[in-house]
Amino acid sequence: MRLTIENKSKQEIFVAIFQLLKNWSSHINMHFEKDRLYIQSMDKSHVCLADIEIKSKWFSEYDCSHNNKVSVDSNHFAILMNYALKHDSIELKFEDEVDPDKLYVNFLNGKEKKGAFDHFFELNLIEVEEDGLGIPDVEYDVDFIIESKKLTEVLSELNTFGQDLNIVCNEEKVELNASGESAKLKVNIPIDDLNEYAIAEGDKLDISFSLSHLCKMCCSMKLGATIDVSLSGEYPMSLKYNLGDDSKVVFFVAPKVKD
Repeated sequence: MRLTIENKSKQEIFVAIFQLLKNWSSHINMHFEKDRLYIQSMDKSHVCLADIEIKSKWFSEYDCSHNNKVSVDSNHFAILMNYALKHDSIELKFEDEVDPDKLYVNFLNGKEKKGAFDHFFELNLIEVEEDGLGIPDVEYDVDFIIESKKLTEVLSELNTFGQDLNIVCNEEKVELNASGESAKLKVNIPIDDLNEYAIAEGDKLDISFSLSHLCKMCCSMKLGATIDVSLSGEYPMSLKYNLGDDSKVVFFVAPKVKD
């Protein structure tokens, strides 16, 4: 298996994915398949699930003759990724016939870039036995698209006032609430400030989530300009980033159980 990423914006997205995933689990299972890279990760508390699909055409080069599962230490891999953006291209190589216990991570520069040194890493693989979860297609009660910068900033403000986020949606607005021992913050987002919004006529949704999980693990301005948010009283919240080229990062967050 060999893949490369030469596009700078895609490099930033790729690095941001693994910087987030180090908050989820001690390991990352990467499934290199013939037509895609697939990653699924559940956090330690089983509140959040990451479901990531990056198609082969998203990469500058992608060559995978047969399916390979590669498991790495999430923190070690994120540390390597800190070096990536100083270079022109990212290269990942796995050769199970040569060395089935290593993933080669290389950060390379063009010949015209003088004074910049190529970096070649060898990352030891780890053994992880973990079954993937099937994710069914479901109908959500509320769907909206919002700029990722706006949502990330608002959630960061709310996180100052409490650990839980209460979301109330109706036909006129999306209301976000967080409260602590001494203060409460409510943010109203008018429908006109959303890129898209869909809710059934007359419906109202009132649901709560872990705000700390959302801020730490799911919301990022680096994965895309917008976030597709889907809410339901019966299913986990879905936050989807469209990466282009039929590729996506989707985070699922279980709601808080009401007393």
